[in-house]
Amino acid sequence: MYKKLFLSLLALAILSGCVKDPGDEPTNESTFKLVLSADTLTFKDSEYKSIFLYVEPAKQVSYRVISHPDWITVSNEEGYISGNISEIRLYSDAENLMPGLYDGELEIMSTIGNKKVLIRLGVGNNYYTEVPDSLNFSISDDTKKLIIRNLGNVEASYTLSAENDYISLAKTSGNIQPNKTDSIQVTANRTGMTTGFYNSKIVVNLNNKVYNIPVSIEHLVENKIMLQTDVIDAEYNKVKDIMVWVSSYPSSINVYNTQTETTQSIALDFLPSCVSLSPDGRTAVVGHDGHLTFVNIETCTAIRTYSVSCNAADIVLSPNKWAYVFPTQDYEVRCINLDLAYDNETTSQGYTIYHGTLARLHPSGKYIYGADNGLSPSDIEKYDIQSGTLSYMYDSPYHGDYSMGGNLWFSEDGQRIFTRGRTVLKTSELEDQDMLYNGSITLDNWCRIMWLDHSAAKNNLYLISSGDSYGDNNKPYIYIHNATNLTFKSKIALEKYIVEDNNGQRKYYEANPYFVFSNASGNMIYSLTKAEDSGLDHEWAIQAFNIN
Repeated sequence: MYKKLFLSLLALAILSGCVKDPGDEPTNESTFKLVLSADTLTFKDSEYKSIFLYVEPAKQVSYRVISHPDWITVSNEEGYISGNISEIRLYSDAENLMPGLYDGELEIMSTIGNKKVLIRLGVGNNYYTEVPDSLNFSISDDTKKLIIRNLGNVEASYTLSAENDYISLAKTSGNIQPNKTDSIQVTANRTGMTTGFYNSKIVVNLNNKVYNIPVSIEHLVENKIMLQTDVIDAEYNKVKDIMVWVSSYPSSINVYNTQTETTQSIALDFLPSCVSLSPDGRTAVVGHDGHLTFVNIETCTAIRTYSVSCNAADIVLSPNKWAYVFPTQDYEVRCINLDLAYDNETTSQGYTIYHGTLARLHPSGKYIYGADNGLSPSDIEKYDIQSGTLSYMYDSPYHGDYSMGGNLWFSEDGQRIFTRGRTVLKTSELEDQDMLYNGSITLDNWCRIMWLDHSAAKNNLYLISSGDSYGDNNKPYIYIHNATNLTFKSKIALEKYIVEDNNGQRKYYEANPYFVFSNASGNMIYSLTKAEDSGLDHEWAIQAFNIN
């Protein structure tokens, strides 16, 4: 109301000045007067106020605020008064001031003289404090700091309490002076924790105001079985519930019994490149450069090493004790067939195959299906092995219509093929019904299937996905899809690797999965994973998970 009254009187004064006789027009600067709306401004705590300026009689005058208290912020510090009212906006910043009364002066300089305004500020108790929204402990965090800030102008008092025993507090009460902070160490009590997330809460009573700060703790217990070898290739046999892999350091074939959780190793004379288990799980063959090793899994002995005329990219052991070696080089090649009983080597019949082809035995034991690599578009082929020597039959009816991707896996009954390119095909004894499109598996972006296993007992597909971009590690999960309609069901996060430096500091590496297998009953899955570039002497591990 006072501001409106002042503006009305000011307008009348200006109008009355406008109707003066021209003969009365002043010519001396001393006859002009700088007028302020108030000579005293009183503030309470932090607030905005204005002071108004005009010249009597009207004249253009420049002004500038040349001094003011430190706790006052000035807008429009300089400008012109030209027949109109000018406003200077002031703000009292009481945030860092102790309670009490403060006086100061604001001085305005102009071309017709200076004016001063008395500024008064009354500051009351300002209880302004700050606490964090939450505290989150990562796998590597044993302690965290709870920071309480006193941003007010009076002393702050606090008490603390923990909701449960998952955390402990270095102290539970204290006082904080104005513009100071207090740091309270919070410790995660990890004893007895298993892998997962744990929740707690810190209750803070701060100047009789209560804050509830949620606390989360991520915990990891290394349940993985660390291997003393690397992994070159691996297979699983559900008849025996054994997992077999070949390694280069040392050169060996390794047999893991999932029921006894024990591993036995068989030394190899040559560096292995691939492995194949017999359908009954009693024997295996290992491919090398120019050689093949036949192994008795039950006795963990090498039966015999054979010479073969190629470097093995992949190998298949059939029920009739023939081994089929797919070469790594020479572009269009023939599969090398070896009768293990008579050490009789033959080459495949019919069309040649492409080097680097990856192959799998059909569950019927009568056929092998192969996925070519390095060709565009990629395709899959079928070979007959019923007579011993492999005979090329035909490829799929599609040539670029559906992505094949260079690898394949079968359903347990052999009625479907799952390709690395996510395409699903059905199989048949009849050529015109064989390898026909039967759906596709959805993954993120353009990711591919890097490994797949089918569990008939659970009607699940367990698969490993590539990373989102070329060169990325595989994603650190096992993805579970419905085997009937191929839809996504869930995913299992793989356990990280803990690497500790010389100072006891821990760093965590994601697991890069290469293989996944389900057991015969379907209640367990096993994944062979690697901690890429971790610096560990042994980077490979077996990770096992219960399946409900």
